Amino acid sequence: MGAQKHSTEFRFEEDIHELRTEFSFQNDDIIMQHPFLNKIYPYALNTIHLVTYCENNTVSLLSGSLEIGTAESMSGYADEIGGISCGVDHQGNLKSYAYDLKTLEKIDKHPQTRFVFAGSRIPHFDRLKAFAIDLHINNKVDDVISWKLALDIYGQAILINTLMEKDNLL
Repeated sequence: MGAQKHSTEFRFEEDIHELRTEFSFQNDDIIMQHPFLNKIYPYALNTIHLVTYCENNTVSLLSGSLEIGTAESMSGYADEIGGISCGVDHQGNLKSYAYDLKTLEKIDKHPQTRFVFAGSRIPHFDRLKAFAIDLHINNKVDDVISWKLALDIYGQAILINTLMEKDNLL
């Protein structure tokens, strides 16, 4: 099974000659996240944020982080600040501390689940990294691209969204 691309918004043209209007609808398929991510915080979709860049026709990983939900970040609106961000090295190892995105406080474990960040590694990280790099290559963009990915229960990467450098990703 290969990596999957999912989009939560689809557009279609209604086959009604009188209206000839384009409608949009929301696809709310549930992503069953990997057990490792579920152990960190099971009440939100925890995502892996990877940033890739292209230089001299070579795409590389620039940075990575794990974005984790909290009880305070349950609104579901992406524009509201909340949750936790933990840095990830190029092998998928979590940093020893994360930041609470509301207070910018350094924390060494999740406030609700008490999951300790130090010594933990994101499973299938090489697959996630290769997926983001392949997507960057396929986009033929000489730029920086930010990828928000989920990891499903089978260890497959799922694309949630992207931002380009021109979209002010950093």
